[in-house]
Amino acid sequence: MHNRQRIGYPIDHAPPQNTETSPDETSPATASFHQPIVDHSLIWRMVGWLGSLTFAFDKACQMILQRNPNSLCHRYTSNVGKGKAKARSDERQKTLETADHLLHVIDEWEATFGEKFFPRFATRSGFD
Repeated sequence: MHNRQRIGYPIDHAPPQNTETSPDETSPATASFHQPIVDHSLIWRMVGWLGSLTFAFDKACQMILQRNPNSLCHRYTSNVGKGKAKARSDERQKTLETADHLLHVIDEWEATFGEKFFPRFATRSGFD
């Protein structure tokens, strides 16, 4: 949610308006109108996938440190809050922390090598 509203996809066109009904009534076309929203499980699947990229994460840190030995890419602290508010289990907490750390490493990797981390590097598991 953002500002107490559910996050949705943009709508290309407005629902058709029936001019024969009064503004207080809902036309059948408007009543069947559906605003597509981002489901909460989609967010967790994406974060879970990022958190599972441990090999790509390790390889990216290794490559950054080879290019820049003074890098602190392996020392980022996680911004994920502790406790059950963010994760239901220790395993999910670790996944969230890994995903957070990977996002920091992606920024540094792109700045160091001058190319995008996705899709070239991460989808090939760090191998060229």
